[in-house]
This record gives sequence, C-alpha cells and structure tokens, in this order.
Amino acid sequence: MELYRPLNADEYHEVEARSFRGFPPRAAEQPLFTALLSEEGASQIARHMRIAKDCDNVVYVVKFLVEDAYIRQFPVQHVQERTRRALWIPADEVDILNQHLIGDIRLLASYEINRADGEVFFA
Repeated sequence: MELYRPLNADEYHEVEARSFRGFPPRAAEQPLFTALLSEEGASQIARHMRIAKDCDNVVYVVKFLVEDAYIRQFPVQHVQERTRRALWIPADEVDILNQHLIGDIRLLASYEINRADGEVFFA
C-alpha cells in the first residue's frame, strides 16, 4: 500500500539519518503514527501545520510503500475530508512498520512555514 506523511524538519532529518529506510520512534506524548492515504491530504496538512519554535520552519511530505499483508490490520480512519483518510498505527508498532517497508521513503515536496502567528504546536 502506498502511504504519505508530513514530517517536521527534525523527523525528516531522522529519516534521512536512517538512509530513508525507516521512521524514528515516536515520543512518549505521541501515541500514534499517522499515515495518510493520499498525497493531497498529506500536502494540505503540511502546508497548514503548526510547528514548534525550536524546529526549522520547513515541513516535508514523504511517500512510502508498506506490505499489504501487514498494513491492512489497521482500519482506515475517516477524518474530516476524504483526502485526509488515514491509518493510525500505535507508536509502539513503528519499528515493526519499518520492517514491512518496501524500498526507500521518498521525498515528494517541502513547504516553508510562516511563523508570523507565533503558534508552537506540531503533533
């Protein structure tokens, strides 16, 4: 299955350090790893994402393939718009997800985020 994810700069650099072969573990306060079913949805989120002030103001959109037999255990979550349908993978499954990736994680786009509003959140 082809999936997409917006990444803040820190997460992108961690993926890069893994030679684009896996995602880093989630922080304790992040119980889910969200993977979107459409590039459009991931790009919409990336362009409007709020990021922490101590993080670079660039957000990336990546594409990755996961073995169907593994990923189908996670039900599709219908959040707001159809383009934002997603799979919610428990944080403690990220290492297992990485074992089921097919090929490299690929960069599709990057967006510079305007911080003029001073908001500080990225989930």
